[in-house]
Amino acid sequence: WNRDVIPGLIRPYMEHMRESQRGQLPTSPVPHTCSCDGVGVMKQVTAVYMDRLDYVQLRICPCAPAPVQLVKRGLFPCSPVYPALAVSLDMLEFVSTLFVHLAPNETAWADALTSFLARRGHVFEAQDSLRRRFASALGQYQVLVRVVTAEMDKQISVARHVV
Repeated sequence: WNRDVIPGLIRPYMEHMRESQRGQLPTSPVPHTCSCDGVGVMKQVTAVYMDRLDYVQLRICPCAPAPVQLVKRGLFPCSPVYPALAVSLDMLEFVSTLFVHLAPNETAWADALTSFLARRGHVFEAQDSLRRRFASALGQYQVLVRVVTAEMDKQISVARHVV
């Protein structure tokens, strides 16, 4: 994650945050034009939102890794290469903020979300499936936010010295 994936997510995450703060998120992502040799794999990813599960089709290739495509769609992958599950960036931001004000408890959050979604007809196959993957996504999302914050602080410092 830290060496290969997180650095590649900085720009897409910053672009997503800029667009979402302007209220200008596209309703559907712009299709990716492949710049590599065109060898790719189709992958369906389950997207977890606060109120629903959805399914996203990705064409993963060397020039369009799954994590970058997912972040551009407002999702964060639960694994670095071929994720089967991704979590809404809005949900991760909400949970990160919540855990600043409460004792962090990913198990309770995942259990509550699983029950909430199940009442709406969305069921996970394995009992512990969401908890482990959600905890992974949350931890890596928080790393990305810290890296982006450090990068922004660095850029601001450089700009101050130029002026």
